[in-house]
Amino acid sequence: MTEVVMPRLDPGMQTGKIVEWLKKEGEQVKKGEPILVVEGEKTTFEIEAPESGLLTKIIAKPGDDVPVTQTIAIIGEPSTKLESQPTQTAPSEISTPTPTPRPSGLQVIASPAARRLAQEQGVDISQVTGTGPGGRITSEDIMAATKKPATQTTTQSRSPTVLKRTKLEGIRKAVAERLSYSARNTVAVTITMETDATTLVSLKEKESHIAFTALAVKAVAKSLEKHLIVNSSLEGNEIVTYSQINVALAINTDQGLVAPAIQNTNNKTVREINAEINELAEKAKANQLTIENLTGGTFTVTNLGACDVESFAPIINPPQCAILGLGRIAYKPVAVGGQVVAKPTTMLTLVFDHRIIDGVPAARFLQEVKRNLENAEGLL
Repeated sequence: MTEVVMPRLDPGMQTGKIVEWLKKEGEQVKKGEPILVVEGEKTTFEIEAPESGLLTKIIAKPGDDVPVTQTIAIIGEPSTKLESQPTQTAPSEISTPTPTPRPSGLQVIASPAARRLAQEQGVDISQVTGTGPGGRITSEDIMAATKKPATQTTTQSRSPTVLKRTKLEGIRKAVAERLSYSARNTVAVTITMETDATTLVSLKEKESHIAFTALAVKAVAKSLEKHLIVNSSLEGNEIVTYSQINVALAINTDQGLVAPAIQNTNNKTVREINAEINELAEKAKANQLTIENLTGGTFTVTNLGACDVESFAPIINPPQCAILGLGRIAYKPVAVGGQVVAKPTTMLTLVFDHRIIDGVPAARFLQEVKRNLENAEGLL
């Protein structure tokens, strides 16, 4: 008997959603054959049969969100007899607490908050049936008795009208899980540097088809070659430094944020990087990114300059140890030789994991990125 489990694509992935079973329960499957489709880390992917045999039991149904490493199916021989699997009660089937009747003559059991709320709402607490342990009256019981929204705590307060409710799922859920994981598991520190964008603006006028983001990605890749500690991740008690430089780029889509990686970024020209960014952006908008596109990144670049953002502190994309935020290019007064002139500048913001990188190495890396951008002709 072989268990089919929900795979973990990276440390930030917590669950995967069953989209479709390609094989039915009782069908024969071959090792390496796709048997189901799962929506996981910002994309959908197929799970292959780990062994040949009979798909004797499907445990997770389409639409189920399954924690990683949890069993979703069983593959065995036709004669295999399975022990009954414990079934999980769907959220919609969970019964609501049954109010515990309170015998007459007994003292009213209620929390201080419930008593205070009952007084504010003019509710006779002795007439309220508690749903808490042992019949204890809660604030929710008081609000239910007034038939008002639970968020309304005083007669003067007003609850906003709900426009719609959207289930946290798919890419949006993956983003939430990754960012929460990063916030809980990294010691994030932020440093910023203002950069002279005169050369960038001049180069953009000559090479209008090349985006500022492509130049920044190339500048980062060149800088990582000299500062490999920034091209690292933490695995248990080991700092793992990678020789391959794969810069990921944060791309906004209607479904949420994705960060496909440009493999071997440092070995590609700016024009090749620019073309690949355009291709990845089109695939992202069409929801056609593959697992190969979305995994293997060693550093991430994110750009909000097009939204007039001056600077911002992005959240590290786990398991990477750093991320660079790019702000808008804006003309500012700068003192040059005793005169004040207007120069285009941009803000670079590096957020790094202090467990792996100290402040000085991080600052030197950011200085290298700044030098590369201020001498952008060398990037071509």
